[in-house]
Amino acid sequence: MSEASARLGGAVKINGHEGRLQDQTVMKRAKGRLADQLRTVQFTRGFTRHAEGSVLVEFGDTRVLCTASVEGTVPHFLRGRGRGWVTAEYGMLPRSTNTRNLREAARGRQGGRTLEIQRLIGRSLRAAVDLKLLGERTVTLDCDVLQADGGTRTAAITGGWIALADALDYLIGKGELSATPLNGQVASVSAGIVDGVPLLDLDYMEDSTADTDMNFVMDNQGHFIEVQGTAERTPFTDDQMQTMVALAGKGIEELTKLQTQGARATPLSRRIVLASNNGGKLAELQSLLSHMDIEFVPQGEHDVPEAEETGLTFVENAIIKARNASRFTGLPAIADDSGIEVITWAVNRVFAQPATLVRAPRMKIICRSCCTLDGVATAQRGARFRCEIVWMRHEHDPSPVICSGNWSGRIATEPRGDNGFGYDPIFVFADGEQTTAELDPASKNRLSHRSQALAQLVKVMRDELV
Repeated sequence: MSEASARLGGAVKINGHEGRLQDQTVMKRAKGRLADQLRTVQFTRGFTRHAEGSVLVEFGDTRVLCTASVEGTVPHFLRGRGRGWVTAEYGMLPRSTNTRNLREAARGRQGGRTLEIQRLIGRSLRAAVDLKLLGERTVTLDCDVLQADGGTRTAAITGGWIALADALDYLIGKGELSATPLNGQVASVSAGIVDGVPLLDLDYMEDSTADTDMNFVMDNQGHFIEVQGTAERTPFTDDQMQTMVALAGKGIEELTKLQTQGARATPLSRRIVLASNNGGKLAELQSLLSHMDIEFVPQGEHDVPEAEETGLTFVENAIIKARNASRFTGLPAIADDSGIEVITWAVNRVFAQPATLVRAPRMKIICRSCCTLDGVATAQRGARFRCEIVWMRHEHDPSPVICSGNWSGRIATEPRGDNGFGYDPIFVFADGEQTTAELDPASKNRLSHRSQALAQLVKVMRDELV
């Protein structure tokens, strides 16, 4: 129960704002909501394939698609000043309401309401950005209302911040920005008075009959960015005003927490592409993940081209492969990069080689060369398999899940065994005498570096895909 709910009829202080809530039993809201309760809010990030940032925003039955597009130009009044720009466009689909509206493009001009809302969105989001750090580029937020049930502008602002943040993270990932220009979060919510009762987050029926309707735009510190308010029927008092401010402060505090949680795309998250064309690796991955209620699809089913592995580390190459698969399929992707690290006592160095980069004939040559290790005693033939697995929830995922596994052993004196793939014939695990190519697949899957990394990944996926 919230602080406001626990103190019905008394003064409350929420996010620094004091107000007084009347007895909520006066009014029964749709779906049993309390006076100080938001509608069910959900953010589905990475909802579209092409935009640098995108999110589907749901406030109850209101649904708004927000996309952020980045261009390397600025308006004429900013050219040569070393500053960027953030702007927005807003529109409603013809059947986003209970009757069809004519498209504004068909009318040949935008309506006054549309212009007012899109300017509000742009002003609100610019308040969260250091335009100098952004540099001479423009980020345009397109906010399209798919279904309207009140609060479309507040949903657009709240979701617009997420799309903007993801687009800026994308620029950082590409190396175009060294640090984020964001200097805070921005969210928006409505509050109003209906039949004398102050309410938070009005739906359409409440909004259409409200005595007072207000929209608040605030940052995550509880500071105001913009406030809109109208006494639709009855002028409101200072006490009522302070109560609406307190309600909005509570709502904004909840929304800014939800913004950073990054709810995932449920329709996509249970179908994941495996970013590999290596038959042995695919079989191993699918076997290790078979107990999960997820459909894993090899990237070959989508004709995904091989990624150019230009990274200097296993992690970098795994991210490159996962992003490549996600880009071409529009699905979340799992990729791994693995290889063998050989520590030779004679030269005191580490030799690391990803097995996936070596073709079969050359693999045999490398295996025999590693086995030779002239002059190096068995005790100094230390080696380990290493695996880095990456889960990209979408192409522009700013914080992919990275899991690591290591399997220590030594280099054999000669290749042995017919199972497995890659360096399996030359790797003797732990203190035993068998190479991994002499193990049956089930035994290898219990012990391997890949199974260790996947065990970590499975735990994370179970937590996120509930």
